[in-house]
Amino acid sequence: MQPILYFTLSLDHAPCSMNQAIREQKVSQAMRRRLRREGSFLVNDKTATWDTLLHPGDSVKVHLTKTSHIDPTPMDLDIVFEDDHLLVINKPAGMLMHPTSSERYHTLANGVLAYFENQGMNASFHPIHRLDKDTSGLVIIAKNALVQHAFTKQHSRIQKVYDAITDGIIPVSKLSIHFPIARLEGSIIERCAHPLGQPAHTDITVVRQHPHHTHVRCYLHTGRTHQIRVHLSALGYPLAGDDLYGGSLTWQTKQCLHATELHFIHPMTQEWITLQAPLPEYFNKIP
Repeated sequence: MQPILYFTLSLDHAPCSMNQAIREQKVSQAMRRRLRREGSFLVNDKTATWDTLLHPGDSVKVHLTKTSHIDPTPMDLDIVFEDDHLLVINKPAGMLMHPTSSERYHTLANGVLAYFENQGMNASFHPIHRLDKDTSGLVIIAKNALVQHAFTKQHSRIQKVYDAITDGIIPVSKLSIHFPIARLEGSIIERCAHPLGQPAHTDITVVRQHPHHTHVRCYLHTGRTHQIRVHLSALGYPLAGDDLYGGSLTWQTKQCLHATELHFIHPMTQEWITLQAPLPEYFNKIP
């Protein structure tokens, strides 16, 4: 079984408690409480407990019980990046992140869990962020709760870049949109630009103008639900295929939005990670 945390006390380290040693690995108090309740421990490959006293040179492995109730479903996954802690997938449009009452088996969670099972990993599905069903592109999956928690505690945010295709011709090369976003009254899904909404900021760069559409690149500074879709629709340039926000279905029947780039600090190694996913084929056939 793959541990979620493993480390060795240095030879000059004073004897210490399990709690102190794990705290020195930059694990938060909330996560340490969870490990105390639900974790299991090996010291020098022998069973230990939260109360075990650690000594210089001790090798510690920490495991956390998996609690997934999602059925693994084998499927082809476009894996862009993987290490002991993270898996980054190029998600296709039309795929949900999680199972629902109407779709239990063919979501990204089902496929990732089947992949972990096939690889013999004791890993679970912990998405760091989410993509709408009809949005394609890069999504980060933590392999355990500790890594997911480490992401949430980081001061630096994930930098996300999207490519999109709008209806209509945007007449300027750059836009900076700051419309606040709120839930549309009476809807559990739809959002709208509203003065009393949450602050939202999207920068837009026009990549190319086409006869009936515009290819744009979108830089998110906040992470509101449907942010790009709402902002472009509010300007009068909804995404092609996005009928929820006024987009035409004449050319595409799914919103033309793709998560192209991710830039972030790896929460466990502190490395700067930059990842890219190629554009879907329809970006080469814009009318």
